[in-house]
Amino acid sequence: MTIKINKLLTNGKAIFLAYDQGMEHGPIDFNLKNCNPEYVLDIALEGHYNGIILQHGIAEKYYQDYYKDIPLIVKLNGQTNITKVEPISRQLCSVERAIKLGADAVGYTIYNGSEYEDEMMVEFSKIVDRAHDYGLPVIGWMYPRGKFVQSVSTEISAYAARIGAELGADILKLQYNGDFEGFKWVVKNAGRTKVVISGGSKTNPEDFLQKTHEIMNIGSIGLAVGRNIWKHNKPFSLTKAVQSIIFHGKSVEEAKKIL
Repeated sequence: MTIKINKLLTNGKAIFLAYDQGMEHGPIDFNLKNCNPEYVLDIALEGHYNGIILQHGIAEKYYQDYYKDIPLIVKLNGQTNITKVEPISRQLCSVERAIKLGADAVGYTIYNGSEYEDEMMVEFSKIVDRAHDYGLPVIGWMYPRGKFVQSVSTEISAYAARIGAELGADILKLQYNGDFEGFKWVVKNAGRTKVVISGGSKTNPEDFLQKTHEIMNIGSIGLAVGRNIWKHNKPFSLTKAVQSIIFHGKSVEEAKKIL
């Protein structure tokens, strides 16, 4: 079965708009505007994103009509921030349900270094097997976290990237630690599995553009960004600035002019 990954890419590169934070972080990231999924879907649609990342409940109620022009990535697992336990994120949505909702890809988080790592790896492997039967790409959120991880070093990030590749992910979503030279080794360990970098917590636009420029020079194909876009007061301007770096190779200074 051919994996249908090209729908998620533009000339081999991508920018995904993430909106699964409501479950993971709670409403702390939201205001009266961006708590409405239609506001974020409008950004994804009009901003020509390569995909929108949603949990299945939001997808079922909002991924309709003209929003279906945006490729859909359904996040299959999740956890809340309420309980303070060893990280584990269990499957909440089946591959088949994601397909019925219109998914063009599915995603799943593995917390490498958690004492429950093996459970998530087994679940992820079954998802890859099932999704690939349908030609559906699988994105692995490889997030080292738990009592066996003291810090997210370049070495542990490279290990997480290799695990994701070995488990059959088509794209990995990794957290960039700012080690520009070292992170080239991280991406190298993903092999033929493509890498996107997490946008992370909200930061100032200039720093975010600098980060975007760096991650495009370490071998990643782009970003999976959420809060830095839909919490910004001019999300479309920032989108265009980021896209100018990802797709057109513009410098940070050139991108700033768009803002």
